[in-house]
Amino acid sequence: MRKFSLTSALAFFIATMIFQGCSNDEISDTSTHSTPKSFSTAYNTEVKFTEGGNLQAILYADSLVDRGKNTYAWNIKVNFFADRDTIYDGKMTADSGFVVKSKGVRRQQVSVFGDVHLIAPDGTELYSDSLRWNPKTQQIESGSKVKIVRGKEVIHGTGFKSDPNFEHIKIIDVSGKIEG
Repeated sequence: MRKFSLTSALAFFIATMIFQGCSNDEISDTSTHSTPKSFSTAYNTEVKFTEGGNLQAILYADSLVDRGKNTYAWNIKVNFFADRDTIYDGKMTADSGFVVKSKGVRRQQVSVFGDVHLIAPDGTELYSDSLRWNPKTQQIESGSKVKIVRGKEVIHGTGFKSDPNFEHIKIIDVSGKIEG
């Protein structure tokens, strides 16, 4: 019979916890008690999002409320990072928003509302009263009025879809002005 040392047992426990913490499986509550779930509220919040150890975005919010499956935020500012540096490449502001949680960051539905202003890495600016990240199509969408400014081009419309980098933008009910 082989004996484990305390060091070996701790190493096994830590490795197991790291593996479970990095997996995409969600832990479900199967208890039958009726105790209400607790909700969390944070003020003047900064949340960093990383992927593969690289900084992807920093979210700043005056208040952030976790309500289980949904997280809500108010007075939102997000800085986006495309490179491996700490200088942001794009940003977004909005009055409020929420995230419908799901497995994996790219599978979560994100919606923002009220005076939405997004600046893409190439300098393209988008103004709207609402935006949504659609995890199924991997696109940014809006059914609201939008204004897109790229250089001297200004395009207005109602409703739009775009890839995350604003390389392929589709605007519905377009009107606009291109100045030379």
